[in-house]
Amino acid sequence: MKPIPEMDYHKPESLEEALELHDQHENSTIMAGGTDIIPQLRTGEKFTSCIIDISAVRDLNYIKEDEGFIKIGSATTHSQLINSDLIKKEIPALHESVSEIGSPQIRNMATIGGNLCNASPAADSAPPLLVHNSEIVVASKRGLQIFPLKELFTGPKSNCLKTNEILTEIRCPKPTKAFGSAYRRIGRRKAFTLSLVNASAHIEKESNLPTSVRIAVGAVAPTPIRLFELEKKLIGKPIKKMIQIASEECVKLIEPITDHRASADYRNEMTKVLLKRTLEAGYKRAAM
Repeated sequence: MKPIPEMDYHKPESLEEALELHDQHENSTIMAGGTDIIPQLRTGEKFTSCIIDISAVRDLNYIKEDEGFIKIGSATTHSQLINSDLIKKEIPALHESVSEIGSPQIRNMATIGGNLCNASPAADSAPPLLVHNSEIVVASKRGLQIFPLKELFTGPKSNCLKTNEILTEIRCPKPTKAFGSAYRRIGRRKAFTLSLVNASAHIEKESNLPTSVRIAVGAVAPTPIRLFELEKKLIGKPIKKMIQIASEECVKLIEPITDHRASADYRNEMTKVLLKRTLEAGYKRAAM
């Protein structure tokens, strides 16, 4: 295993201190759990001259309901999300997704903000948050900005954050209607592996027919994506018809690649499988 290159290391205890350090060091990198960054530094995939470790910033670690949103601090760990009754109730798809990330040791360290900012096309937390219409809060010395989560992802392992900006919060609108959401993934083994394909669905319905359908998929395009065109075609359709349309139409909206983990054809077929599973689970939960 290669050693980590020499660099400056800072561990601020406040957001203000972190922003000041980030502004002072031109090539600085924000780290919380380090489960993505440390391996990338060892392999040479990533280079930085300064690490700013925000794991001690308590104001970035929380899960709460506030002002009609479920708010999650960016330094909140996956284990904290798993153990949160609020997440399990209000964002069940996210609860399912983080439960399948890595090992217990990794989940104790890895953070929701890190998983999103790493911007892997296969990021497990992204599809559930996308179907829950999540927003992100970004801080800099200029103040705070709020924008839709989908704008964070700009390409494989690439996000829109500028060098002096820090993701501080993920916020999901608290559901006002009965709904069901679900997450499913396929990997090369059951645990401790990247998703070959993942998917999430969010359904609201009345009189046993969906009035709102949201679908997101990962590992089948340069970034995690919402399938907006497909969603419109599923509203008002019985579950069997929804699944039929989703299977026929989804492959027109995704761009899977062939790599050492799976072929594009396999990812196409598995997207159909996962959409069926997530739609069925979301539909069933919406009735409860």
